[in-house]
Amino acid sequence: MNKQLTFMILICMLITACNKSQTPLPVETGVAKTLADFREQNISNLEYHLQFDIPEGKSVEIPGKNKIVFELQSTDQDLQIDFRERADLIKSVKTNGNTSAYRFENEHVIIPKQELKEGRNEIELEFITGNTSLNRNDEFLYTLFVPDRARTAFPCFDQPNLKAKFALKLSVPSHWKAMGNGKLKQAKEEGERTTYDFAQTKPLPTYLFSFVAGKFETITREHNGRKHTMYHRETDPEKIDNNTDEIFRILFESLDWLEEYTDVPYPFAKYDIVVIPSFQYGGMEHTGATLYNASRMFLDKNATKNRLLARANLIAHETAHMWFGDLVTMKWFDQVWLKEVFANFLADKITNPSFPDMNHDLKFQMAHFPSSFSVDRTSGANPINQVLPNLKDAGTVYGAIIYHKSPIVMNMLENITGEEALKKGLQTYMKDYAYGNASWEDLIAILDATTDFDLKQWSKVWVDKGGRPTISCEIASEGGKITNLALSQTDIKGNPGNWTQDLHLVLGYQDSFKSLHLNMNGADVPVTEAKGMDVPEYIIPNAKGDAYGFFTLDHKSKEYLLKNFHNIDDDLIRGIALINLYENLRGGLVTGLEFVTAMEKQIEVEENSLILERLLSYVKSAYWLDLNMNERKQVGKSLEETLWIRLSSEKDMSKKSSVYSALSSITETPERLSQLYKVWKEEIAIGGFSLSETKATALACNLAIKMPEKADELIQTQIERIKNPDRKKKMQFVAPALSANQEVRKAFFQSLKNEENRQIERWALEGLRYLNHPIREQEALGYLPQALELLQEIQITGDIFFPYNWLSASYSGHQSKEAGDITRKFLEERPDYPENLKLKILQTADVVLKK
Repeated sequence: MNKQLTFMILICMLITACNKSQTPLPVETGVAKTLADFREQNISNLEYHLQFDIPEGKSVEIPGKNKIVFELQSTDQDLQIDFRERADLIKSVKTNGNTSAYRFENEHVIIPKQELKEGRNEIELEFITGNTSLNRNDEFLYTLFVPDRARTAFPCFDQPNLKAKFALKLSVPSHWKAMGNGKLKQAKEEGERTTYDFAQTKPLPTYLFSFVAGKFETITREHNGRKHTMYHRETDPEKIDNNTDEIFRILFESLDWLEEYTDVPYPFAKYDIVVIPSFQYGGMEHTGATLYNASRMFLDKNATKNRLLARANLIAHETAHMWFGDLVTMKWFDQVWLKEVFANFLADKITNPSFPDMNHDLKFQMAHFPSSFSVDRTSGANPINQVLPNLKDAGTVYGAIIYHKSPIVMNMLENITGEEALKKGLQTYMKDYAYGNASWEDLIAILDATTDFDLKQWSKVWVDKGGRPTISCEIASEGGKITNLALSQTDIKGNPGNWTQDLHLVLGYQDSFKSLHLNMNGADVPVTEAKGMDVPEYIIPNAKGDAYGFFTLDHKSKEYLLKNFHNIDDDLIRGIALINLYENLRGGLVTGLEFVTAMEKQIEVEENSLILERLLSYVKSAYWLDLNMNERKQVGKSLEETLWIRLSSEKDMSKKSSVYSALSSITETPERLSQLYKVWKEEIAIGGFSLSETKATALACNLAIKMPEKADELIQTQIERIKNPDRKKKMQFVAPALSANQEVRKAFFQSLKNEENRQIERWALEGLRYLNHPIREQEALGYLPQALELLQEIQITGDIFFPYNWLSASYSGHQSKEAGDITRKFLEERPDYPENLKLKILQTADVVLKK
């Protein structure tokens, strides 16, 4: 009887499993993880053979062909091919040589399973290429398919864990150039057209497939037997001469360093770069065809040290991606941070030797902590690891947490494992998963085998949990001696916290300080070593920068630092104290007036360029967002004078540039505006500081807002002055947002509702920021509800950073309760609003939501 029962159960299980495999997969918009998982298990040896016939006119259709070759494990399901375009753009489909009876449904070309066979299949599609992600300009185009945008251009399996070999042919006008991921096999000119035939690539995810075509100039250099070409559209010969050698130097240095660190030679056939005007991001790591933003690469001759360092980090970051992201790719975009953390973390290691005079511990603080805190301090804070059921929402996982908190957490990991152990673990990770996919958990498993520390539990706290601990210090004393000192940690709701980390507590005195090491491994931790010590003037719990959280200042520490910040000689401690003061401002424990007044004193004496630039950035923010109009009048004139004097007397051009930027931002008095107007007109100079075309344009825009009576002159004259055609077009685009006529400005905002007018995202965002300048706050309140209404459309039509940047620009000049009320009303009326977009709103609206 038991044997019969067991047999029947087995039969039922087999029938159930069989029926389950026959259940049709739902056809959903986007790329659902269920679909992606099924395809990853069922499809292998994938190849795309693509052809595009690109016309010169940016509005003319681009015919395309794609032959998809793959092996299929099972024919139980219809095959869903992703194509986020209109059905009528598909012109023909053949399956294994025969005309297909395909259907089009919910952004998918669906091939009936009857047309498929186990083993090798070929599907040939002819189509009109979708324009959404082609970034077509008058004289050039470039593709940008991250994270799920390849399907907006051509039919494909658009998921990171189905890597494919790509073969590409591009037909372009003969006076254009073209490039792709693969090496150029041949370029064949036929009349007014040239066909570029590129060699097949190594396996790549679809988001890394790329091509560029248009009017570009090229510069080629050779390194270790390989030629590298930079494509660009810069017309200023001085900028080209001043920057080219350094760009290639950093590129070659990064390649050499990464080959040594990973113990893996450069894993692809070529590495060329394209410098794009008004590119959406700083860079994008397309294998063999990496794109960079022109303004980040071709710097002014008096660029600050931070700008020079930022460029070096950017090049190192994108080069690191050739290994971390391109060679080994995350399985799904919920762990997109996995490639970004390595790129940022290793970029710091690569660039440090090139800046030997820089305090790199301080640089790490300034580069990552403020940006990470800008999200983690808000009610919209998200964890590093995020949930992503469908790739159509993948863009919303990007932000400061994955770019800036993750390197901080990686630094903690290296401190736990040791530098050499982490390096060896990453080498194993590279080799085990080369040209494939891996997860954070795969790496942790490799590292966990070499340490007694519980890395899995540590990861749950720092990677899977959002927000930051609030760490407070309680001190008791008698007769000038400490009787008790303890630290406590809570979460954002005030509940006891469980973040585990090392702290280096500094007790600061007039002429010295004492550092105490502490392991913060509980909700309350006594500092027993401090008992009997002299009561300090101030306490900084994270003085070595190895701890992460909101460190509240006790009253005595706050008062001392506001009055005596300049007396802290140690640059790292002073820099961390600056960040702590600003975070206490944002946390409501320091007033805007207190902060700006204290920082004005420091402007006069600060010599560290990293601290000075961060301090000035904080002053600009606090001046506009934390001072009311009366307070700005109270401190504005003195602050302008302090900046003007420092600008005029400063000898270091890098620091001079930072001070100029702050002065240009905060100046409101007629006397100083008049002086800046004369500087723009080139009637006077400031201590040997000359304005580049870029800086002169920025000043003209700034003055147009603050001196509306001269707006027309400033705008038109500056347009005429600009020599570079791409920068001239940008100025012409944003000009209406600078107009003194409110109706013209309103019309500009209305124009942004048209997707076509948001195509060049940096232009749209710059114009939006001008509309929302703090001086125009009352007018800008009228734009805010409309900007929020557009957010879901922005998320669908824009690139990955556009939703957050759209919100950031929309809130950039707001500090009023009215803006907070508009935001609260918007969210209250939409209880089912997408959670990922709601978090973006909470992050960017944090200032006004606290009113």
